[in-house]
Amino acid sequence: MKHKGLNIFLAATFLLSVTSCDLFDLDINTDPNNPSQAAPELLLTSAQVNGIFTFAGGMNNNAAGFVGQTTSADNFFFNNQSYNGTWNYLYTTPLKDLDELIVATSVDLNGDGKADNPHYLGISQVLKSYYFSIMVDFWGDVPYSEAFKGNATPQIKTPVYEDDAAIYADCIKLLDAALANFALPSAVTVRGDLFYTGNITRWKKAATSLKLKLLIQTRLVNPNAKADIQAVINSGNLITAAADNFRFEFSKSINPDFRHPWHSAGYSGADYGFDYLGHQFMLELITNNDPRLPFYVKRQTKVILNPIDPSQKQTIPCSQRSDCTYGYFPTSKFVTQKVYGKDPSALTTAETEYLAGFFGRDRSDPSGIPNDTGFRTAVGVYPAGGLYDDAPEGAILNRGTGNGIFPIATTWMVKFWQLEAMLTLGVTVSGETDVTLLTKAMNEQFTVVNAMGVANDPGTVAITTAAQTAYVSGWVTKYNTSTNKLATALKQAWFTNWGNGLELYNTFRRTGYPNDLQLPLQLPGNFALRVPYAQDELNLNPNTPVKPYDKPEAALFWDQLKFQFVK
Repeated sequence: MKHKGLNIFLAATFLLSVTSCDLFDLDINTDPNNPSQAAPELLLTSAQVNGIFTFAGGMNNNAAGFVGQTTSADNFFFNNQSYNGTWNYLYTTPLKDLDELIVATSVDLNGDGKADNPHYLGISQVLKSYYFSIMVDFWGDVPYSEAFKGNATPQIKTPVYEDDAAIYADCIKLLDAALANFALPSAVTVRGDLFYTGNITRWKKAATSLKLKLLIQTRLVNPNAKADIQAVINSGNLITAAADNFRFEFSKSINPDFRHPWHSAGYSGADYGFDYLGHQFMLELITNNDPRLPFYVKRQTKVILNPIDPSQKQTIPCSQRSDCTYGYFPTSKFVTQKVYGKDPSALTTAETEYLAGFFGRDRSDPSGIPNDTGFRTAVGVYPAGGLYDDAPEGAILNRGTGNGIFPIATTWMVKFWQLEAMLTLGVTVSGETDVTLLTKAMNEQFTVVNAMGVANDPGTVAITTAAQTAYVSGWVTKYNTSTNKLATALKQAWFTNWGNGLELYNTFRRTGYPNDLQLPLQLPGNFALRVPYAQDELNLNPNTPVKPYDKPEAALFWDQLKFQFVK
Protein backbone atom coordinates (compact mmCIF):
# COMPACT_ATOMS: atom_id res chain seq x y z
CA MET A 1 0.00 0.00 0.00
CA LYS A 2 1.20 3.51 -0.64
CA HIS A 3 2.34 4.63 2.78
CA LYS A 4 1.49 8.27 2.12
CA GLY A 5 -2.06 7.39 1.12
CA LEU A 6 -2.54 5.26 4.21
CA ASN A 7 -1.23 8.03 6.47
CA ILE A 8 -3.65 10.51 4.89
CA PHE A 9 -6.50 8.07 5.47
CA LEU A 10 -5.58 7.57 9.13
CA ALA A 11 -5.12 11.28 9.74
CA ALA A 12 -8.38 12.19 8.07
CA THR A 13 -10.28 9.54 9.96
CA PHE A 14 -8.78 10.77 13.23
CA LEU A 15 -9.67 14.39 12.53
CA LEU A 16 -13.17 13.43 11.50
CA SER A 17 -13.69 11.66 14.81
CA VAL A 18 -12.26 14.27 17.19
CA THR A 19 -12.96 17.69 15.64
CA SER A 20 -15.03 19.78 18.05
CA CYS A 21 -18.04 21.97 17.26
CA ASP A 22 -17.61 25.40 15.76
CA LEU A 23 -18.71 27.74 18.58
CA PHE A 24 -20.23 30.10 16.02
CA ASP A 25 -22.36 27.42 14.37
CA LEU A 26 -25.89 28.23 15.49
CA ASP A 27 -27.50 25.23 13.77
CA ILE A 28 -27.90 23.12 16.91
CA ASN A 29 -29.48 20.28 14.91
CA THR A 30 -26.28 19.62 12.93
CA ASP A 31 -23.58 17.56 14.60
CA PRO A 32 -20.25 18.19 12.81
CA ASN A 33 -18.83 15.09 14.52
CA ASN A 34 -21.43 12.89 12.84
CA PRO A 35 -21.65 13.92 9.19
CA SER A 36 -24.52 12.49 7.15
CA GLN A 37 -22.18 11.68 4.28
CA ALA A 38 -18.47 10.83 4.32
CA ALA A 39 -16.06 12.37 1.85
CA PRO A 40 -15.58 10.14 -1.21
CA GLU A 41 -11.85 9.76 -0.59
CA LEU A 42 -12.53 8.39 2.90
CA LEU A 43 -15.16 5.96 1.65
CA LEU A 44 -12.85 4.81 -1.14
CA THR A 45 -9.87 4.20 1.13
CA SER A 46 -12.01 2.47 3.74
CA ALA A 47 -13.58 0.19 1.12
CA GLN A 48 -10.18 -0.72 -0.28
CA VAL A 49 -8.44 -1.32 3.05
CA ASN A 50 -11.24 -3.27 4.72
CA GLY A 51 -12.14 -5.30 1.65
CA ILE A 52 -8.65 -6.36 0.65
CA PHE A 53 -7.52 -7.11 4.21
CA THR A 54 -10.46 -9.53 4.45
CA PHE A 55 -9.89 -11.21 1.09
CA ALA A 56 -6.09 -11.39 1.46
CA GLY A 57 -6.23 -12.73 5.03
CA GLY A 58 -8.29 -15.66 6.24
CA MET A 59 -10.23 -16.19 3.02
CA ASN A 60 -7.01 -16.25 1.02
CA ASN A 61 -5.37 -18.64 3.47
CA ASN A 62 -8.37 -21.00 3.47
CA ALA A 63 -8.46 -21.03 -0.32
CA ALA A 64 -4.73 -21.82 -0.42
CA GLY A 65 -5.51 -24.69 1.95
CA PHE A 66 -8.24 -25.95 -0.36
CA VAL A 67 -5.58 -26.44 -3.06
CA GLY A 68 -2.86 -27.90 -0.85
CA GLN A 69 -0.47 -24.96 -0.47
CA THR A 70 -1.22 -24.38 3.21
CA THR A 71 -3.04 -26.61 5.66
CA SER A 72 -5.68 -24.04 6.55
CA ALA A 73 -9.15 -25.62 6.47
CA ASP A 74 -7.72 -28.48 4.42
CA ASN A 75 -10.06 -31.04 5.97
CA PHE A 76 -13.10 -29.13 4.62
CA PHE A 77 -14.93 -29.41 7.93
CA PHE A 78 -17.21 -26.38 8.19
CA ASN A 79 -20.45 -25.29 9.79
CA ASN A 80 -22.53 -22.16 9.56
CA GLN A 81 -20.37 -20.39 12.14
CA SER A 82 -17.21 -20.87 10.08
CA TYR A 83 -17.63 -17.71 8.01
CA ASN A 84 -20.22 -15.90 10.10
CA GLY A 85 -17.92 -13.03 11.11
CA THR A 86 -16.41 -12.70 7.64
CA TRP A 87 -19.83 -12.47 6.00
CA ASN A 88 -21.13 -9.88 8.46
CA TYR A 89 -17.99 -7.75 8.21
CA LEU A 90 -17.98 -7.70 4.42
CA TYR A 91 -21.61 -6.61 4.19
CA THR A 92 -21.46 -4.03 6.98
CA THR A 93 -18.11 -2.43 6.13
CA PRO A 94 -16.38 -2.58 2.70
CA LEU A 95 -19.42 -3.55 0.63
CA LYS A 96 -21.56 -0.95 2.42
CA ASP A 97 -18.89 1.71 1.86
CA LEU A 98 -18.80 0.89 -1.85
CA ASP A 99 -22.58 1.09 -2.11
CA GLU A 100 -22.60 4.51 -0.45
CA LEU A 101 -19.77 5.71 -2.67
CA ILE A 102 -21.56 4.56 -5.83
CA VAL A 103 -24.76 6.33 -4.77
CA ALA A 104 -22.91 9.53 -3.91
CA THR A 105 -20.84 9.66 -7.08
CA SER A 106 -23.70 8.72 -9.43
CA VAL A 107 -25.41 12.10 -8.91
CA ASP A 108 -26.25 13.86 -12.17
CA LEU A 109 -26.84 17.50 -11.30
CA ASN A 110 -26.24 18.59 -14.90
CA GLY A 111 -29.08 16.46 -16.19
CA ASP A 112 -26.98 15.15 -19.08
CA GLY A 113 -27.39 11.51 -18.14
CA LYS A 114 -23.80 11.26 -16.95
CA ALA A 115 -22.43 11.13 -13.43
CA ASP A 116 -20.86 14.36 -12.24
CA ASN A 117 -18.07 12.35 -10.60
CA PRO A 118 -17.33 9.64 -13.18
CA HIS A 119 -13.83 8.61 -12.11
CA TYR A 120 -14.69 7.92 -8.47
CA LEU A 121 -17.77 6.11 -9.74
CA GLY A 122 -15.76 4.02 -12.20
CA ILE A 123 -13.26 2.94 -9.54
CA SER A 124 -16.14 2.02 -7.22
CA GLN A 125 -17.74 -0.05 -9.98
CA VAL A 126 -14.49 -1.96 -10.60
CA LEU A 127 -14.15 -2.71 -6.90
CA LYS A 128 -17.80 -3.72 -6.56
CA SER A 129 -17.41 -6.08 -9.51
CA TYR A 130 -14.31 -7.67 -8.02
CA TYR A 131 -15.68 -7.89 -4.48
CA PHE A 132 -19.01 -9.40 -5.44
CA SER A 133 -17.44 -11.83 -7.89
CA ILE A 134 -15.44 -13.14 -4.91
CA MET A 135 -18.62 -13.31 -2.84
CA VAL A 136 -20.20 -15.44 -5.57
CA ASP A 137 -17.06 -17.57 -5.90
CA PHE A 138 -17.19 -18.32 -2.18
CA TRP A 139 -20.93 -18.55 -1.44
CA GLY A 140 -22.86 -18.76 -4.70
CA ASP A 141 -26.20 -16.95 -4.50
CA VAL A 142 -25.90 -13.89 -2.23
CA PRO A 143 -27.90 -10.73 -1.45
CA TYR A 144 -27.04 -8.19 -4.11
CA SER A 145 -29.42 -5.50 -5.39
CA GLU A 146 -31.44 -5.50 -2.14
CA ALA A 147 -28.45 -5.91 0.16
CA PHE A 148 -28.18 -2.30 1.36
CA LYS A 149 -31.81 -1.20 1.50
CA GLY A 150 -32.25 -1.40 5.27
CA ASN A 151 -32.77 2.35 5.50
CA ALA A 152 -34.52 2.75 2.17
CA THR A 153 -38.18 3.46 1.59
CA PRO A 154 -39.61 0.90 1.77
CA GLN A 155 -37.15 -0.84 4.07
CA ILE A 156 -35.76 -4.19 2.96
CA LYS A 157 -34.36 -6.03 5.95
CA THR A 158 -34.53 -9.53 4.51
CA PRO A 159 -32.95 -9.18 1.05
CA VAL A 160 -33.41 -11.88 -1.52
CA TYR A 161 -30.51 -14.09 -2.55
CA GLU A 162 -29.94 -13.46 -6.22
CA ASP A 163 -28.85 -16.05 -8.73
CA ASP A 164 -25.07 -16.36 -8.88
CA ALA A 165 -25.04 -16.29 -12.69
CA ALA A 166 -27.08 -13.08 -12.74
CA ILE A 167 -24.72 -11.41 -10.27
CA TYR A 168 -21.69 -12.43 -12.35
CA ALA A 169 -23.35 -11.02 -15.46
CA ASP A 170 -23.91 -7.74 -13.65
CA CYS A 171 -20.30 -7.73 -12.47
CA ILE A 172 -19.23 -7.80 -16.12
CA LYS A 173 -21.66 -4.96 -16.88
CA LEU A 174 -20.18 -2.98 -14.00
CA LEU A 175 -16.75 -3.26 -15.59
CA ASP A 176 -18.13 -2.02 -18.92
CA ALA A 177 -19.84 0.86 -17.11
CA ALA A 178 -16.58 1.67 -15.32
CA LEU A 179 -14.70 1.83 -18.62
CA ALA A 180 -17.37 4.20 -19.97
CA ASN A 181 -17.00 6.42 -16.90
CA PHE A 182 -13.21 6.39 -17.17
CA ALA A 183 -13.58 7.72 -20.73
CA LEU A 184 -15.41 10.82 -19.45
CA PRO A 185 -13.63 13.99 -18.31
CA SER A 186 -13.78 14.73 -14.60
CA ALA A 187 -13.19 18.00 -12.79
CA VAL A 188 -12.61 16.07 -9.56
CA THR A 189 -9.19 14.60 -8.77
CA VAL A 190 -9.43 11.13 -7.25
CA ARG A 191 -7.89 10.97 -3.79
CA GLY A 192 -7.71 8.15 -1.26
CA ASP A 193 -6.93 5.51 -3.92
CA LEU A 194 -4.44 3.03 -2.50
CA PHE A 195 -4.08 1.00 -5.69
CA TYR A 196 -3.17 3.50 -8.39
CA THR A 197 -3.28 6.91 -6.61
CA GLY A 198 -6.03 8.00 -8.99
CA ASN A 199 -4.29 7.00 -12.23
CA ILE A 200 -7.28 6.36 -14.49
CA THR A 201 -5.21 4.90 -17.33
CA ARG A 202 -4.16 2.10 -15.01
CA TRP A 203 -7.69 1.64 -13.70
CA LYS A 204 -8.83 1.10 -17.31
CA LYS A 205 -6.33 -1.75 -17.65
CA ALA A 206 -7.41 -3.24 -14.33
CA ALA A 207 -11.07 -3.16 -15.39
CA THR A 208 -10.33 -4.78 -18.75
CA SER A 209 -8.13 -7.47 -17.17
CA LEU A 210 -10.76 -8.28 -14.54
CA LYS A 211 -13.30 -8.64 -17.34
CA LEU A 212 -11.00 -11.18 -18.98
CA LYS A 213 -10.75 -12.99 -15.65
CA LEU A 214 -14.55 -13.24 -15.29
CA LEU A 215 -14.97 -14.38 -18.89
CA ILE A 216 -12.36 -17.10 -18.40
CA GLN A 217 -14.14 -18.16 -15.22
CA THR A 218 -17.44 -18.55 -17.09
CA ARG A 219 -16.09 -19.92 -20.37
CA LEU A 220 -17.65 -23.36 -19.87
CA VAL A 221 -21.18 -21.96 -19.51
CA ASN A 222 -20.98 -19.11 -22.04
CA PRO A 223 -21.78 -20.14 -25.63
CA ASN A 224 -20.18 -16.89 -26.84
CA ALA A 225 -17.05 -17.29 -24.72
CA LYS A 226 -14.62 -17.38 -27.63
CA ALA A 227 -15.93 -14.20 -29.24
CA ASP A 228 -16.27 -12.38 -25.91
CA ILE A 229 -12.75 -13.25 -24.80
CA GLN A 230 -11.27 -12.51 -28.22
CA ALA A 231 -12.85 -9.04 -28.12
CA VAL A 232 -11.30 -8.27 -24.75
CA ILE A 233 -7.89 -9.49 -25.89
CA ASN A 234 -8.16 -7.47 -29.11
CA SER A 235 -8.98 -4.32 -27.14
CA GLY A 236 -5.29 -3.93 -26.37
CA ASN A 237 -6.07 -2.52 -22.95
CA LEU A 238 -4.93 -5.38 -20.72
CA ILE A 239 -2.27 -5.23 -18.03
CA THR A 240 1.06 -5.78 -19.77
CA ALA A 241 3.56 -3.88 -17.59
CA ALA A 242 4.53 -4.47 -13.96
CA ALA A 243 3.71 -0.86 -13.10
CA ASP A 244 0.09 -1.55 -14.08
CA ASN A 245 -0.33 -4.68 -11.94
CA PHE A 246 -3.57 -4.61 -9.99
CA ARG A 247 -2.17 -5.51 -6.61
CA PHE A 248 -2.62 -4.22 -3.10
CA GLU A 249 0.52 -3.14 -1.28
CA PHE A 250 0.37 -3.40 2.49
CA SER A 251 2.15 -1.11 4.94
CA LYS A 252 4.95 -1.46 7.46
CA SER A 253 2.68 0.15 10.04
CA ILE A 254 2.49 -1.84 13.28
CA ASN A 255 0.24 0.37 15.36
CA PRO A 256 -2.33 0.28 13.86
CA ASP A 257 -1.33 -2.93 12.14
CA PHE A 258 -1.62 -2.56 8.39
CA ARG A 259 0.92 -5.23 7.49
CA HIS A 260 0.13 -8.16 5.23
CA PRO A 261 -2.34 -10.39 7.16
CA TRP A 262 -0.10 -13.44 6.73
CA HIS A 263 2.84 -11.53 8.18
CA SER A 264 0.77 -10.25 11.10
CA ALA A 265 -0.47 -13.76 11.85
CA GLY A 266 2.97 -15.32 11.60
CA TYR A 267 5.54 -12.85 12.82
CA SER A 268 3.90 -10.50 15.32
CA GLY A 269 2.83 -12.73 18.23
CA ALA A 270 4.65 -14.34 21.11
CA ASP A 271 5.01 -17.45 18.93
CA TYR A 272 4.90 -17.99 15.18
CA GLY A 273 1.18 -18.11 14.54
CA PHE A 274 0.56 -18.77 10.86
CA ASP A 275 -0.69 -22.13 9.60
CA TYR A 276 1.56 -24.91 8.41
CA LEU A 277 2.72 -24.83 4.82
CA GLY A 278 1.86 -27.89 2.76
CA HIS A 279 4.59 -30.52 2.45
CA GLN A 280 3.88 -31.18 -1.22
CA PHE A 281 4.14 -27.49 -2.09
CA MET A 282 7.50 -27.14 -0.36
CA LEU A 283 8.90 -30.44 -1.60
CA GLU A 284 8.14 -29.64 -5.23
CA LEU A 285 9.74 -26.21 -4.90
CA ILE A 286 12.86 -28.07 -3.71
CA THR A 287 12.85 -30.89 -6.26
CA ASN A 288 12.13 -28.49 -9.15
CA ASN A 289 15.13 -26.36 -8.14
CA ASP A 290 12.74 -23.42 -8.08
CA PRO A 291 14.76 -20.22 -7.51
CA ARG A 292 11.74 -18.68 -5.79
CA LEU A 293 11.94 -21.15 -2.88
CA PRO A 294 13.93 -18.88 -0.49
CA PHE A 295 11.60 -15.99 -1.33
CA TYR A 296 8.43 -18.00 -0.70
CA VAL A 297 9.36 -19.68 2.60
CA LYS A 298 11.58 -19.07 5.61
CA ARG A 299 13.07 -21.95 7.62
CA GLN A 300 13.12 -21.41 11.36
CA THR A 301 15.23 -24.37 12.43
CA LYS A 302 17.90 -26.86 11.51
CA VAL A 303 17.31 -29.00 14.61
CA ILE A 304 16.92 -32.66 13.69
CA LEU A 305 14.21 -34.24 15.79
CA ASN A 306 14.53 -37.82 17.00
CA PRO A 307 11.53 -40.05 16.22
CA ILE A 308 12.63 -42.48 18.97
CA ASP A 309 12.73 -39.86 21.70
CA PRO A 310 9.21 -39.74 23.24
CA SER A 311 9.63 -36.05 24.08
CA GLN A 312 10.33 -35.20 20.44
CA LYS A 313 8.26 -37.76 18.61
CA GLN A 314 4.97 -35.94 19.13
CA THR A 315 6.44 -32.82 17.56
CA ILE A 316 7.47 -34.54 14.33
CA PRO A 317 5.00 -34.06 11.45
CA CYS A 318 2.80 -37.08 10.84
CA SER A 319 4.33 -38.94 13.80
CA GLN A 320 0.86 -40.20 14.71
CA ARG A 321 0.01 -41.50 11.24
CA SER A 322 1.16 -44.40 9.11
CA ASP A 323 -0.36 -43.15 5.85
CA CYS A 324 1.58 -39.93 5.32
CA THR A 325 2.99 -39.32 1.86
CA TYR A 326 5.74 -36.94 2.88
CA GLY A 327 6.01 -36.94 6.67
CA TYR A 328 9.10 -35.51 8.33
CA PHE A 329 11.54 -34.59 5.56
CA PRO A 330 14.82 -35.70 7.27
CA THR A 331 13.48 -39.22 7.86
CA SER A 332 11.18 -39.64 4.86
CA LYS A 333 12.64 -42.02 2.32
CA PHE A 334 10.36 -40.65 -0.37
CA VAL A 335 11.53 -37.10 0.23
CA THR A 336 15.22 -37.87 0.44
CA GLN A 337 15.13 -40.01 -2.67
CA LYS A 338 13.43 -37.18 -4.55
CA VAL A 339 15.85 -34.53 -3.31
CA TYR A 340 19.20 -36.25 -2.98
CA GLY A 341 18.80 -39.76 -4.39
CA LYS A 342 19.81 -41.24 -1.04
CA ASP A 343 18.31 -43.21 1.78
CA PRO A 344 17.84 -41.09 4.93
CA SER A 345 20.73 -42.88 6.64
CA ALA A 346 23.10 -41.76 3.88
CA LEU A 347 22.36 -38.05 4.20
CA THR A 348 25.11 -35.75 5.37
CA THR A 349 24.48 -33.68 8.48
CA ALA A 350 24.20 -30.54 6.37
CA GLU A 351 21.63 -32.17 4.09
CA THR A 352 19.55 -33.38 7.02
CA GLU A 353 19.67 -30.01 8.75
CA TYR A 354 18.55 -28.33 5.54
CA LEU A 355 15.56 -30.65 5.18
CA ALA A 356 14.66 -30.24 8.86
CA GLY A 357 13.79 -26.60 8.19
CA PHE A 358 10.96 -27.53 5.83
CA PHE A 359 8.57 -28.27 8.64
CA GLY A 360 4.97 -28.38 7.47
CA ARG A 361 2.23 -30.98 7.33
CA ASP A 362 0.75 -33.45 4.91
CA ARG A 363 -2.65 -32.53 3.57
CA SER A 364 -5.37 -32.84 6.20
CA ASP A 365 -3.19 -34.58 8.75
CA PRO A 366 -5.58 -35.07 11.71
CA SER A 367 -2.81 -35.42 14.29
CA GLY A 368 -2.86 -33.04 17.20
CA ILE A 369 -1.06 -29.69 17.10
CA PRO A 370 2.02 -29.82 19.34
CA ASN A 371 4.07 -26.89 20.58
CA ASP A 372 6.01 -26.60 17.35
CA THR A 373 5.65 -22.92 16.49
CA GLY A 374 9.43 -22.52 16.61
CA PHE A 375 9.89 -25.26 14.03
CA ARG A 376 7.24 -24.46 11.43
CA THR A 377 8.38 -23.16 8.08
CA ALA A 378 7.30 -19.52 7.91
CA VAL A 379 5.90 -17.51 5.04
CA GLY A 380 8.73 -15.67 3.33
CA VAL A 381 9.55 -12.26 1.96
CA TYR A 382 7.19 -12.82 -1.00
CA PRO A 383 4.31 -12.12 -0.87
CA ALA A 384 3.87 -11.56 2.87
CA GLY A 385 6.76 -9.23 3.60
CA GLY A 386 8.47 -11.77 5.85
CA LEU A 387 12.11 -12.87 5.70
CA TYR A 388 14.30 -14.28 2.94
CA ASP A 389 15.53 -17.82 3.63
CA ASP A 390 19.28 -17.23 3.72
CA ALA A 391 19.70 -19.56 6.74
CA PRO A 392 17.49 -21.15 9.39
CA GLU A 393 17.31 -19.06 12.51
CA GLY A 394 15.22 -18.61 15.60
CA ALA A 395 13.58 -15.45 16.89
CA ILE A 396 11.98 -14.46 13.58
CA LEU A 397 9.13 -12.78 15.43
CA ASN A 398 8.62 -9.06 14.88
CA ARG A 399 10.99 -9.18 11.91
CA GLY A 400 10.47 -8.56 8.25
CA THR A 401 8.69 -5.52 6.94
CA GLY A 402 5.13 -6.77 6.56
CA ASN A 403 4.57 -4.56 3.52
CA GLY A 404 3.79 -7.49 1.28
CA ILE A 405 1.38 -7.64 -1.63
CA PHE A 406 -1.89 -9.27 -2.63
CA PRO A 407 -1.74 -9.87 -6.42
CA ILE A 408 -5.20 -9.63 -8.00
CA ALA A 409 -4.68 -9.16 -11.76
CA THR A 410 -1.08 -9.08 -12.90
CA THR A 411 0.90 -9.41 -16.10
CA TRP A 412 1.50 -13.10 -15.46
CA MET A 413 -2.11 -13.82 -14.49
CA VAL A 414 -3.31 -12.15 -17.68
CA LYS A 415 -0.96 -14.36 -19.69
CA PHE A 416 -2.14 -17.53 -17.94
CA TRP A 417 -5.76 -16.53 -18.71
CA GLN A 418 -4.85 -15.90 -22.34
CA LEU A 419 -3.01 -19.21 -22.51
CA GLU A 420 -6.02 -21.07 -21.14
CA ALA A 421 -8.30 -19.39 -23.68
CA MET A 422 -5.86 -20.20 -26.46
CA LEU A 423 -5.69 -23.90 -25.52
CA THR A 424 -9.39 -24.42 -24.81
CA LEU A 425 -11.16 -22.03 -27.17
CA GLY A 426 -8.67 -21.37 -29.93
CA VAL A 427 -8.46 -17.61 -29.40
CA THR A 428 -5.43 -15.79 -30.76
CA VAL A 429 -3.15 -13.28 -29.10
CA SER A 430 -1.32 -10.97 -31.46
CA GLY A 431 2.40 -11.70 -31.54
CA GLU A 432 2.15 -14.55 -29.02
CA THR A 433 2.10 -18.33 -28.97
CA ASP A 434 1.19 -20.54 -26.05
CA VAL A 435 4.91 -21.07 -25.37
CA THR A 436 5.75 -17.37 -25.36
CA LEU A 437 2.84 -16.66 -23.03
CA LEU A 438 4.01 -19.32 -20.59
CA THR A 439 7.62 -18.14 -20.80
CA LYS A 440 6.76 -14.50 -20.25
CA ALA A 441 4.37 -15.28 -17.41
CA MET A 442 7.11 -17.04 -15.47
CA ASN A 443 9.78 -14.44 -16.20
CA GLU A 444 7.52 -11.53 -15.29
CA GLN A 445 6.59 -13.01 -11.94
CA PHE A 446 10.24 -13.88 -11.24
CA THR A 447 11.11 -10.22 -11.73
CA VAL A 448 8.52 -9.07 -9.20
CA VAL A 449 9.52 -11.73 -6.65
CA ASN A 450 13.18 -10.84 -7.02
CA ALA A 451 12.61 -7.10 -6.72
CA MET A 452 10.41 -7.47 -3.65
CA GLY A 453 12.97 -9.62 -1.87
CA VAL A 454 15.86 -7.32 -2.59
CA ALA A 455 13.86 -4.27 -1.50
CA ASN A 456 12.55 -5.70 1.77
CA ASP A 457 15.21 -7.97 3.28
CA PRO A 458 18.92 -7.05 3.26
CA GLY A 459 19.79 -10.74 3.44
CA THR A 460 18.19 -11.48 0.07
CA VAL A 461 20.37 -13.08 -2.57
CA ALA A 462 19.00 -12.05 -5.94
CA ILE A 463 17.98 -14.76 -8.39
CA THR A 464 20.70 -15.13 -10.99
CA THR A 465 19.94 -14.95 -14.67
CA ALA A 466 21.40 -18.43 -15.11
CA ALA A 467 19.16 -19.96 -12.43
CA GLN A 468 16.05 -18.26 -13.79
CA THR A 469 16.82 -19.24 -17.38
CA ALA A 470 17.48 -22.84 -16.44
CA TYR A 471 14.22 -23.12 -14.52
CA VAL A 472 12.06 -21.44 -17.17
CA SER A 473 13.67 -23.41 -20.00
CA GLY A 474 13.19 -26.66 -18.13
CA TRP A 475 9.53 -25.94 -17.59
CA VAL A 476 9.00 -24.96 -21.23
CA THR A 477 10.56 -28.27 -22.26
CA LYS A 478 8.20 -30.07 -19.90
CA TYR A 479 5.28 -28.15 -21.44
CA ASN A 480 6.33 -28.88 -25.03
CA THR A 481 6.57 -32.61 -24.36
CA SER A 482 3.39 -32.82 -22.29
CA THR A 483 0.33 -34.69 -23.51
CA ASN A 484 -1.83 -32.34 -21.42
CA LYS A 485 -0.51 -28.84 -21.96
CA LEU A 486 -3.25 -27.11 -19.97
CA ALA A 487 -2.51 -29.29 -16.93
CA THR A 488 1.21 -28.50 -17.21
CA ALA A 489 0.63 -24.77 -17.59
CA LEU A 490 -1.77 -24.60 -14.66
CA LYS A 491 0.60 -26.62 -12.47
CA GLN A 492 3.11 -23.85 -13.05
CA ALA A 493 0.37 -21.34 -12.23
CA TRP A 494 0.00 -23.16 -8.90
CA PHE A 495 3.55 -22.09 -8.06
CA THR A 496 3.45 -18.69 -9.75
CA ASN A 497 0.18 -17.53 -8.17
CA TRP A 498 1.42 -18.21 -4.62
CA GLY A 499 -0.14 -15.46 -2.57
CA ASN A 500 -3.58 -15.52 -4.18
CA GLY A 501 -5.32 -18.69 -3.05
CA LEU A 502 -8.65 -17.32 -4.31
CA GLU A 503 -7.38 -17.46 -7.88
CA LEU A 504 -6.04 -21.00 -7.45
CA TYR A 505 -9.27 -22.22 -5.80
CA ASN A 506 -11.23 -20.92 -8.78
CA THR A 507 -8.80 -22.44 -11.25
CA PHE A 508 -9.06 -25.85 -9.62
CA ARG A 509 -12.86 -25.86 -9.54
CA ARG A 510 -13.00 -24.68 -13.14
CA THR A 511 -10.44 -27.09 -14.61
CA GLY A 512 -9.49 -29.73 -12.05
CA TYR A 513 -5.83 -28.66 -12.30
CA PRO A 514 -3.36 -29.24 -10.78
CA ASN A 515 -4.58 -32.83 -10.92
CA ASP A 516 -1.68 -34.31 -8.96
CA LEU A 517 -2.32 -32.84 -5.52
CA GLN A 518 -1.94 -35.09 -2.49
CA LEU A 519 -5.20 -36.64 -1.35
CA PRO A 520 -6.29 -35.57 2.15
CA LEU A 521 -5.47 -38.05 4.90
CA GLN A 522 -8.97 -37.60 6.32
CA LEU A 523 -12.22 -36.19 5.01
CA PRO A 524 -14.73 -35.03 7.64
CA GLY A 525 -16.24 -33.08 4.75
CA ASN A 526 -15.79 -33.47 1.01
CA PHE A 527 -14.20 -30.86 -1.23
CA ALA A 528 -15.79 -27.47 -0.61
CA LEU A 529 -17.53 -26.45 -3.82
CA ARG A 530 -18.48 -23.30 -1.92
CA VAL A 531 -18.58 -22.38 1.78
CA PRO A 532 -21.55 -22.39 4.19
CA TYR A 533 -23.82 -19.40 4.69
CA ALA A 534 -23.54 -17.41 7.91
CA GLN A 535 -25.52 -18.58 10.92
CA ASP A 536 -26.77 -15.02 11.52
CA GLU A 537 -28.30 -15.03 8.05
CA LEU A 538 -30.02 -18.34 8.67
CA ASN A 539 -31.39 -16.95 11.94
CA LEU A 540 -32.54 -13.57 10.66
CA ASN A 541 -33.20 -13.81 6.93
CA PRO A 542 -35.79 -16.39 5.83
CA ASN A 543 -34.56 -16.02 2.24
CA THR A 544 -31.22 -17.66 3.10
CA PRO A 545 -30.86 -20.92 1.16
CA VAL A 546 -30.36 -24.13 3.10
CA LYS A 547 -27.98 -26.25 1.08
CA PRO A 548 -24.80 -28.30 1.54
CA TYR A 549 -21.36 -26.92 0.70
CA ASP A 550 -19.56 -30.14 -0.23
CA LYS A 551 -21.94 -32.00 -2.52
CA PRO A 552 -22.38 -31.67 -6.31
CA GLU A 553 -25.63 -29.73 -5.91
CA ALA A 554 -23.65 -27.03 -4.12
CA ALA A 555 -21.57 -26.21 -7.20
CA LEU A 556 -21.60 -22.67 -8.57
CA PHE A 557 -23.12 -21.95 -11.96
CA TRP A 558 -19.72 -21.81 -13.69
CA ASP A 559 -18.46 -25.01 -12.05
CA GLN A 560 -19.09 -27.81 -14.53
CA LEU A 561 -16.55 -30.15 -12.94
CA LYS A 562 -18.17 -30.39 -9.50
CA PHE A 563 -15.03 -32.02 -8.14
CA GLN A 564 -15.42 -34.52 -5.30
CA PHE A 565 -12.95 -36.71 -3.46
CA VAL A 566 -13.79 -40.40 -3.62
CA LYS A 567 -14.13 -41.51 -0.01
